[in-house]
Amino acid sequence: MSDPEFDAAIHAAFAAFNERRFADFATYMTDDIVESYPQSAERLDGKIQQRAMHEAFTNPPTFTIRRILRDGDLATVEVDEAYGDGSVWKTAFVFELRDGLVAGLTGYFGEPFAAPDWRKPFRSRP
Repeated sequence: MSDPEFDAAIHAAFAAFNERRFADFATYMTDDIVESYPQSAERLDGKIQQRAMHEAFTNPPTFTIRRILRDGDLATVEVDEAYGDGSVWKTAFVFELRDGLVAGLTGYFGEPFAAPDWRKPFRSRP
């Protein structure tokens, strides 16, 4: 799969998630996908568990893709993750690919915070 094809597939997958079409989202995953969240020490084994968790999520977030990087069977997708309370988290997903599908997904989540003043002389923004 070329990068433009992969990018289109990732955009379609996240669009399906944002529209709560979790069955369609699952079509981009292998049956034996492993989804993990190191910060909460959670692991979901298989597409059935993954979809069930997404469907059980009360008011799941929506995602806006910021950047997609891919090198062979490894990809990183950076997103803004918007919640119903108005918060927008910065999230990075690491995807392990197999035969054009996501076989591994590791999510790292970060709530935005103000930069400390002592770093002001070193930064170009804000």
